[in-house]
Amino acid sequence: MLSYRHGFHAGNHADVLKHWVVCLISDYMGQKDKPYWYIDTHAASGGYSLSSADAQKTGESDTGIKKLWKQDTPEVLHGYLSQVKRFNTSGDLEAYPGSPWFAHQYMREQDKARFFELHPQDFASLKQIFGKDKAIKVAKEDGLAGLKALLPPPTKRAFTVIDPPYELPKEYDEIPKVIEASYKRFSTGVYMIWYPLINRNSKQKSSERMVEKLKRLKVSSAMDIRLWVSGDNEESGMYGSGLYVINPPWTLKEQLEKGLPYLVKCLGQPAGAGYKVEVVAG
Repeated sequence: MLSYRHGFHAGNHADVLKHWVVCLISDYMGQKDKPYWYIDTHAASGGYSLSSADAQKTGESDTGIKKLWKQDTPEVLHGYLSQVKRFNTSGDLEAYPGSPWFAHQYMREQDKARFFELHPQDFASLKQIFGKDKAIKVAKEDGLAGLKALLPPPTKRAFTVIDPPYELPKEYDEIPKVIEASYKRFSTGVYMIWYPLINRNSKQKSSERMVEKLKRLKVSSAMDIRLWVSGDNEESGMYGSGLYVINPPWTLKEQLEKGLPYLVKCLGQPAGAGYKVEVVAG
């Protein structure tokens, strides 16, 4: 199934959380001289127009990035927001970048990236944006299957982002297996898995079951991060999202504690908004 298109959801509250943390970790990875690889197993498109029919249909950016635009935010959010502003050269919020674009902004000359994407249109967009960059390889392949061949990278340093659409229930079961196998091959890499928080239905149960399996993996350090903008008793829709990070930077928890309260205040809709940062291991 390739029906999922992120253009409908670009710039929503889940994107804010995910891309802010992508920026924080990418910035940390670049603080050491030794090169690293950035790997994105579900890269989607390099960017999205917020005035497109898809984005206008859902209006999800209205309760996401648009609430942060030109606000007096905590310093810990400045790096992320500066990249969004850099993507919008006109000075107005007209478009929103995807994960590959954010990560690319932090790459140095010695760093490399691997982007996987199966959807034909999104793959074509990635090739158009990054195809001429010799440090980046864009593959029209299953990213979870392709990850194994990349690990461990020659540099022995990597930041891997796994952000599937969760169109099929089997994806929730597949990810812990992929992470376990990846960690055995390359135990020092940073792995970040995004997952949705949905109302208490079968998908939410699948999401929680996946996280519990991830928590049972024997890793040196891990962190579970959640941001929800409304209560979990919603009739439908995604009320929040989470990130499970293996081998997180030692600076990450403090950064999250500085920025997440602001995101709850700014993005939270009813009184049920909140966040959680749980150190699972290490």
